[in-house]
Amino acid sequence: MSNILRRLSSGLGSVFDNTEKAVFSIRPSDNVYSFFMFVAPTEHEKEGSSFTSDTIMSYLLVFINTFMQGLLLFAIFNKIVVGNIEWQNGIMKVGGADWGLFESVAGSQSCNDGGSICFVDHNNTFSCAPPSVQLTGRWNELDTNGDGTWTLQEATEAPFFMFVAPTEHKKEGSSFTSDTIMSYLLVFINTFMQGLLLFAIFNKIVVGNIEWQNGIVKTDGADWGLFESAAGNQSCNDGGSICFVDYNKSFSCAPPSVQLTGRWDELDTNGDGIWTLQEVTDARKVLQCKYAVDPVEVFNVFVNFLKHREDVIWLSPELKNGKEIPKPYFTYAAGDIIMCGYRSKDMCPNLLKKGIFHAPLKYKTAPRVGVTIESALDYCYDLLAPGGLCERMLPSTYAVWRTESEEQCMKPKFSKMVYENPGNGIVKSLLEVDYKARINYARSKTTIFKLYKCIIIALWCLTMLVELREIVMDITWVLRYPSAASFGDDAVKVHDDAEGNATYTIQGITITHRCLVGLVSISRLVMTCVLLFVGVMYLLKQTNYINLIMDAVALGFVMEISRLLYGQVLHSKVREQCESLDVMEVPMYGCEWLNQRPTLVNFIEIFAVAAFVMVIMHFWYGGTVEPLYEAIECACVGKGTHCREADRFSYDFWFNYWKEDVPNVFKAVAEMRSQHEGRNDATAAASTPKLLQKLMHRASGSAIQQHMRPWP
Repeated sequence: MSNILRRLSSGLGSVFDNTEKAVFSIRPSDNVYSFFMFVAPTEHEKEGSSFTSDTIMSYLLVFINTFMQGLLLFAIFNKIVVGNIEWQNGIMKVGGADWGLFESVAGSQSCNDGGSICFVDHNNTFSCAPPSVQLTGRWNELDTNGDGTWTLQEATEAPFFMFVAPTEHKKEGSSFTSDTIMSYLLVFINTFMQGLLLFAIFNKIVVGNIEWQNGIVKTDGADWGLFESAAGNQSCNDGGSICFVDYNKSFSCAPPSVQLTGRWDELDTNGDGIWTLQEVTDARKVLQCKYAVDPVEVFNVFVNFLKHREDVIWLSPELKNGKEIPKPYFTYAAGDIIMCGYRSKDMCPNLLKKGIFHAPLKYKTAPRVGVTIESALDYCYDLLAPGGLCERMLPSTYAVWRTESEEQCMKPKFSKMVYENPGNGIVKSLLEVDYKARINYARSKTTIFKLYKCIIIALWCLTMLVELREIVMDITWVLRYPSAASFGDDAVKVHDDAEGNATYTIQGITITHRCLVGLVSISRLVMTCVLLFVGVMYLLKQTNYINLIMDAVALGFVMEISRLLYGQVLHSKVREQCESLDVMEVPMYGCEWLNQRPTLVNFIEIFAVAAFVMVIMHFWYGGTVEPLYEAIECACVGKGTHCREADRFSYDFWFNYWKEDVPNVFKAVAEMRSQHEGRNDATAAASTPKLLQKLMHRASGSAIQQHMRPWP
């Protein structure tokens, strides 16, 4: 073996006889780790101590770098890697730990939780049919006693423009050369490109995002006043938002027709218990201005809904003729119309889970709902399905509201839920719905996402800070660098370096060049400030982990345009002419004490950026995210502590409505019917208001009065 190795090494040596020292060549590089490695020894030699402001800065930078990278990696890992595993398990999993994508059935004794659409069968084949279909081929697992009957029991980026003109004048005897023309052209192209990209981003993202916010919730006034006070604006409700802020600072996101169902005192203006066509005509302009819907249309909607239920409830001739709606009938029809505020048939399982149909299923008090889960869903579907009763009978404002709310809520997301009928104990599996807009904003409110966004915005602000430093240096050079007139023909000196290449030293600049560079620097300053504002707004609006990183990269691309043009368009010899210039020193403006301590300035800059980001985040979340989330939650799923409909149409409201109000309506209507049938029409019409006043003060009518009172 040793002979073989010697021959092999001898043979290889003849081929690979070019040897070098087996050492690493360590050189400083431009990162915080290299700074950390070399600053302590140099500071010890320079200051006599390793504990200086520069070494402290090195520790701080390493810590900040580690914290930022760690948090970003954690967020990305948690969102992408873990999220991908969860997606995989949503396709294929058989119980056990979530990370076991194809965990063996035999290796896991846990139950199938239904969290995947497929599972591995006992013969290692995939079964992806719905559970109900899977059971159709498993008779032996159903008929456990083998008697042939299945029973219920069995089933349960360099400042080229600044320096090329002086060097070209020295080189060619004129400042107007092809290279200076190229410098003007590149500055123009760079400004045009950055300006166009900034305009597009600002118009599409910033303005577009405000328009989207105002599409969710707005209280009249200018579109940029997201939550402008209603008291400060006397204009009418234009219906341009699906929600508005009520006088008690709660959000109302119901369609206009539904909002009117809770305003009986604004409808029955004379307080006689009957809403008449004359009353609605007299109050038409006021109500239409306030609720962005024609109240006459709403009046007719109530009449039509009641006519649709004529097979269940007796209707008076005056109601059939569309002249008046007594309060018991209003109460009865309000249930159907309030249901229309839930917008989509996808919400029906959610309504079951919230207990909206608990009372009729348990106490059998509402024939239109029935007593089974299926009948309650049928009632809900008949109202909320596309082309359903709500869409057919409610005014066109309802269709507009429904379409806008679906667009603002974005795509639906479904999850499994189980509901038990409180009346008979039967259990049914259903799909609970949520919406992408609400989910996104809920994610953006988490602590990890806030920290993640703070880091991205802080890095963007630091990028802008570096750009602003360069602009300050350029402006200082323009204002303080000596004039070319002071040096005559030696304003620019040329000499050869050690390798024989010509290098230049700029000792003074002309007034013309000074003015041109100053104008460019000012425009660059304005562009950078706009980019800072647009970039922060662009990043603030994002609610997705990966999209936030990609947005920051896109903004970085806008910043790199000048460097890309310099590196890709200019010939290397022209760049070398500019880059080989001797260093020019210009006295700084500002506090000399601070200028002599750059590390301290760096500390101040870091903490200033951190404070700036925290202030921005505080105002953004307090003034936009929180109220917008509450409005989205109210509009999309009918929940929230400041949601008027969630508070008003709560479980208690619906329980009392179905259990008390509906039976009392039938009692009131029965007495009205008996009164009507015992007299002629004129007598009955005259007695109806008195009868209603009497019914409203009876014990059996108290629930109607209590639950149909003016809503706050």
